[in-house]
Amino acid sequence: MNLSTYYTYFENITECYEDMLPRGSLVLVFPPIREKFPKTDYLYLLYSDLLEQNPAPYSLKSINALQHLLLPFLALKHRGKVALHYHWLEFQDLKSLLAFPYKLLWFSLFSSLGTPVIWTVHNLEPHDRKWLRPHRWLHRSMAKRAQRLHIHSQALLERTSNYLDIPLDSNKWCVIPHPSFPAEIIDRSTSIDELNRRYSCTIPEDATILLLFGNISAYKGILEFVELFIESVEAIEAGISNETIHVIIAGPVKKGQETYHQKITSAVRQLPHYFSHLPHFFPEEEYPFLLSASDYCLFNYKNIHSSGGLMMALSYERKVIAPDIGIFSSLRNDSRVQLFTGKDELRQIIDQLHSSTHKTRHE
Repeated sequence: MNLSTYYTYFENITECYEDMLPRGSLVLVFPPIREKFPKTDYLYLLYSDLLEQNPAPYSLKSINALQHLLLPFLALKHRGKVALHYHWLEFQDLKSLLAFPYKLLWFSLFSSLGTPVIWTVHNLEPHDRKWLRPHRWLHRSMAKRAQRLHIHSQALLERTSNYLDIPLDSNKWCVIPHPSFPAEIIDRSTSIDELNRRYSCTIPEDATILLLFGNISAYKGILEFVELFIESVEAIEAGISNETIHVIIAGPVKKGQETYHQKITSAVRQLPHYFSHLPHFFPEEEYPFLLSASDYCLFNYKNIHSSGGLMMALSYERKVIAPDIGIFSSLRNDSRVQLFTGKDELRQIIDQLHSSTHKTRHE
């Protein structure tokens, strides 16, 4: 099947807008672009070609939840020269679920006025796999109303088409690559020293360093990896010197994930010298230290569609260990990426890293 005949490919977001909007149009963006984080915010990087042009061919206006009530008025005011670009479309709890009828009311009024809607499909099912039926209804309703459905890779097209019940040959589909992250690669030794100094940790320079980064949440499988790693260490520790591998867990705890985080904390305490557990928000200027200090970025996600973390790891030229699912599967032939299927294969990778690091240190 030649999927390339079923979508339009654009190099960047401006090309997509040029294909459907007259120049000078207003594009409403939800959720708001975080312009204070130009090096790490996905939306800023996606729109950077417009945000950093003066004058830009299109105006951008971020809208928050309350500003949805302005949508029909903006559609009338800028008739023919306005569009809405929606990104994440999901709810995590009952409170956010109850907010959606309000959003859908104003969104539907906006759409009924014939104004274009673009939806970037980041996730299919919610990460925590709750409210699956309401999500599917919401996503399919959005897909039917949208003029364009944006995905980041051709590899995601068929699965997304099946989930949203939008035919592969629909003219809605467009592919715009995930933006890369500006990488400031710093000397590895300097990065390790800086992290040790700033966070009072003891990352050993001669170990193979695995980094798990981003918001701490159950769908990322961090606890499951820690438990598997401890099993591996305990099985081989008698024959291999300590700290052949060191694991950094870095990122803030996502709201509602406090209990899961406590389980991670308890597990890490079993072998604390193998872990640097840093459950903090990291400012942009510290990401170069995290990424540059690491040899591998490891993802143990239970389900995923697209991944900003993957793109950041590749931008920093890190090797990647990840499950054979979602966007990771599209990199099966990439020498930088090692995929696994299931717990046993991940355990084999850990054991191999222990062995190879031990061998290197004793040659």
